[in-house]
Amino acid sequence: MGDGLEETVANIKDLNGRTALHFAAVGGRAHVCRYLTAEAKLDVNARDGKGETPLHNSITADRYPTAVHLLENGANPNAATDSGLTPLHYAAKSGLKKFLLLLILKGAEVDAKADSGTPLKWAAIHGQKKAVKILLDNHADPNMIFDFIHSPLVASILASSFDSVKLLLQAGADPNTCSLGMTPLEVAASNGETQLGLTPVEVAALGGHIKDVRILLPVTFPIPKVTDWSFDGIMKYVNSEKFERKRKLRKLEHFFLSTSKGEDAFMRKDYVNAIRWYTEAVDTEAALLSTHLNEGDLALRDAIGSRMVLPSLPKAHYAEGVAWNLSKDFKRAAESFLTGMRLDRKNRQLNDLFSLVLLDSAISHQFSLSHKPKRFPTTLSIL
Repeated sequence: MGDGLEETVANIKDLNGRTALHFAAVGGRAHVCRYLTAEAKLDVNARDGKGETPLHNSITADRYPTAVHLLENGANPNAATDSGLTPLHYAAKSGLKKFLLLLILKGAEVDAKADSGTPLKWAAIHGQKKAVKILLDNHADPNMIFDFIHSPLVASILASSFDSVKLLLQAGADPNTCSLGMTPLEVAASNGETQLGLTPVEVAALGGHIKDVRILLPVTFPIPKVTDWSFDGIMKYVNSEKFERKRKLRKLEHFFLSTSKGEDAFMRKDYVNAIRWYTEAVDTEAALLSTHLNEGDLALRDAIGSRMVLPSLPKAHYAEGVAWNLSKDFKRAAESFLTGMRLDRKNRQLNDLFSLVLLDSAISHQFSLSHKPKRFPTTLSIL
């Protein structure tokens, strides 16, 4: 065709920046694609408003012959959208085996990084076990993670894809590597509860996830306190009173440390991290409340242990004072609050609690009655 028709076709775009070649790729019109690339000389790697190329569109629409034609005529297998997604990401998401093999054959980067992860992570989070296997067989890195992105192993857990979990572990995925603050399998095993200081196998056993325990046990270093390093041994250990005390103490420690880090970040005007640490503290506080509500003896035991670990932290003495008050030992409660006041003289809440507990003590002594003390907040409030 002449008379400038080819140039006219090449310059036509819709409001989203898509060319005629984008539409031909979506529709699977291979003969039209041939004309547009060979005769009209349209750019085979033209990007639309989102950065998608005709090759991206052919994969989205599952148009294999069109994808073959585009790649044979110069389509870039590593072309990335504005968010970094390559054609391999698209094929991995949909589990398109033929496209995956074709793209890899044509030079697609197996570990291409997008804002939302690698193709392997995309395959894992969408439960595409066949795509996971193909990518791993072609040397995709099972341990590649970066800021704010789940690892492929965690992604497969979130997708409830047990087959993908096995494939990743067999390929060398590290079950002890943290991803967004949590280790692999910890997400599923803990039902969303952050288990601080515990190994993944402990968390899996605590949640009764038998399959996860059997997977993790052979790849976890033995825990010194577990004398019988076997499936039965680990299950017995996590149901022991010793383990329960350890878990509660770790939560208390994490609450105090998270709050302290939140305050430090706030003072530096690092508000993003301040919110992060305060949120962690609140989440930990909620878990503690569900355990300690109306259980003064447990609260006291854990609070004393935490105060011993963190004696310079005012909140540790606050928690101990609250626990002593629950146990109706007003004298020791007052001593704990007083110690906290000395560490943080500007803390009005500690001053108020100190005054109230002295008043309770005086009333109880004066009337010699089983006076019910004022219920100070059992929550370990952020001071």
